[in-house]
Order: sequence, then structure tokens, then C-alpha cells
Amino acid sequence: MALIEYVALVILGGLVLAWEAWSPGQAGAQPLTLLFWVLANMLGELLWLPAPKHRGYLSMATAANFATLLVLPVSLAVTVTELAGALVDVIFRHRRWYQVLFNGAVCCIAVFCASSVFTAICQGRDGLENLLSPLNAGALTLAAVTYFLINTWLVTGVVSLDQKLKPCYVWATTFASPQEALGSFVLFTLGLLFAALFLAWGYMSAFLATIATYFVRGAYGRYVEARPVTTASRPDAVSGQG
Repeated sequence: MALIEYVALVILGGLVLAWEAWSPGQAGAQPLTLLFWVLANMLGELLWLPAPKHRGYLSMATAANFATLLVLPVSLAVTVTELAGALVDVIFRHRRWYQVLFNGAVCCIAVFCASSVFTAICQGRDGLENLLSPLNAGALTLAAVTYFLINTWLVTGVVSLDQKLKPCYVWATTFASPQEALGSFVLFTLGLLFAALFLAWGYMSAFLATIATYFVRGAYGRYVEARPVTTASRPDAVSGQG
């Protein structure tokens, strides 16, 4: 019963923040830009990095979501990432309705909070120079940490309730080990790269981002394969974050 209540509470929280994101005065964007980022996030949802220790995968949706919240205002970032995730869940993963709602709520909460943090601290998001300015280093770091903590802890809540494990143990063994932290760092760095490429090259950046993703996935996969496999116990219910 606690699991159902938790899922319902997260979904309600996602709906509230989605409503808040569309408060009056939000900036708009061209339809082609929205379509570009929806497709980019859908592709991210379908691509995975092999997780360290050969236990599951890390969703590249994290990279796509992070790039989106760096480029688009809060309302559009929330809309694009939620829509992309829901489409992939329904069309490709054939998830049940409550799983679609929960995943969308988690994405909404993480993107809304991270985007709000970045907007409040950053020196500007209207150009490549502003995004990559040293003055934005703190904003980028805090936005990434905010996204990571909210996303992983919301997923941790489901796993801990479902498997009757302590939340701190689930989070520490599933998301917070040095190897998993490295994987997440790679994803956030890719997200920053995607955002920078888009601001520099526009829609043509899709080709450069694809090439970068191919090489990064290959290099990271070889790194994971080269590491010794450990037999330490950790929950298997979570296949990755995203």
C-alpha cells in the first residue's frame, strides 16, 4: 500500500510542477526547435550506456534532458522531456499507464528543479558564450547535481518500497558508487556538449552530436568491459536512471 501511495504522491507532485512551469510570462519557441528537442530526447530515451560492474545500463535520456534544460526555458524543457519520455514508453516500451505517469512525473520534477536552479544562478542562456562562460560553472554544476539527486532519489523510493530495503542502501549501491558517479558525469558532460553544439550549429548539430555519442559510447563501453566484474550485491530492479 505504501508503494501505491508513494507513486501517487510523485505523480501528483509532477502534475503540480508541470502546472507551475506554465505560469504566465513564459517564453516560447519555434515549432521546429521543439520538434528537434522532442526527437533528440526520444533518441536519448532509446540509447543506453552499459553500467559499471555489468549490472544494468545508464539511460542517455539524462544527457538529452540536461541539454534541453540548458537551452530551453523551464516550461518548454518540462514539456519536451515529458512528451518524449511518454511517447517512448507508450510506443516502444509498451509500459503500463501508471508507469508512464510515474516516469513522466519523475522527469518533470527533476527537469523543473534543475532548470529553475540553472535559471536562477546562470549568467545567461541565450548564446554559446554565456553557456560556456566560467561564471556559469557553478550554475551548471548545481543544475546537474540537482537533477541527479532528485532523479535518483525518486527512483530509489520505488525500489526501496518494492524490495523492502533501506533507501540509503539502495541509493548508495545503485547510484552513488564511484563507478556509477563516473557514468553520470559522462552523461551530464555529454548533455553540456549537446547544448553547446546546438547553440553553435543549430539543427546541423544533430550530426555532430550523433558522431560524439558514437565515440563516447564506444570508449565508455570499452572502459566498462576492461574493469573487473565484482560480485557485490545490489538491487537489480533498477536498470538505470533517466
